[in-house]
Amino acid sequence: MEAANDTQGGRIRALFESAIGSVSVIAPFIKVDALRSLLDVIPTDTHLHCATRWLPQEVAAGVSDLEILDMLEKRGNFTLSLVDRLHAKLYIAGERCLVGSANVTLAGLGEGGGRNIEVLVETTIDNLGIAATLEEISQAERPATRLMAQAARRLADSLSTSMASKVDLEAPWFPISRRPEYAYQFYTQPPSGYLRATDRILLTDLASSNLQPGLKEDDFRTAVRSLLAAIPIAEALLDATEDTTLTRSDAHSYLETISGDDFSTNDLWLAFVNWMAYFFHDRVMKQEITEIALRCAQPLDGTS
Repeated sequence: MEAANDTQGGRIRALFESAIGSVSVIAPFIKVDALRSLLDVIPTDTHLHCATRWLPQEVAAGVSDLEILDMLEKRGNFTLSLVDRLHAKLYIAGERCLVGSANVTLAGLGEGGGRNIEVLVETTIDNLGIAATLEEISQAERPATRLMAQAARRLADSLSTSMASKVDLEAPWFPISRRPEYAYQFYTQPPSGYLRATDRILLTDLASSNLQPGLKEDDFRTAVRSLLAAIPIAEALLDATEDTTLTRSDAHSYLETISGDDFSTNDLWLAFVNWMAYFFHDRVMKQEITEIALRCAQPLDGTS
């Protein structure tokens, strides 16, 4: 018969059941059933700190449950935060810490069907690497709210539509909507109910961008600029050292590789122009001569 602490979940529970004061659960993927199995051994007067991430694509894939917020609110005596680039898995009680590869999923804990091969190593929070990681998490985390959970759910759900299912999530992000001016509004409060086609397209753009919910507007703009700058035709334009004009003809070869039955190369070009002109208004401008183009103009004072 398997001993109680022969699984990674058993080792974490053994660490937590004697904890005094507070415990921490830090993992990018947290599922309700797996977290509940850990909460069963944590006294209600022990504060629980959870740090995770709610990326729309991962929520849509079912590897993270937004419903952990409901469970934690029912328990009380907790903090729940989001960390954009979280990959570390740490389980902390007092000075002791288990660190390794196991997420808070039944497979990650080695319980239920389909067990993963995981590792957890015991150390202390005084370990230099652990201390540095915890400091980085502390600087990056922000409180998870009900509005963030609702926004993440709406964006994740948009990836289940027939239109979103055609988005190649492995390819560099490329927006399809022509309404970038509404992007932050839709990101913070995604509309629900009956949606016009233009609304669905913008929601798909935001969901496929896979941005963590809850970014402030300046941080959102910075994140979108980074995504746009990674598009090959944008890279060439933004890296230009002199005044440069990019036309649809110049971009045609690239646009052909990502166009399809739903969106032509012209559709994609017009969307790209709008997003670049809106989010890089300090670097490029939209101009119309014989055709719509983007012009990268060097600032007069030499600054970027």
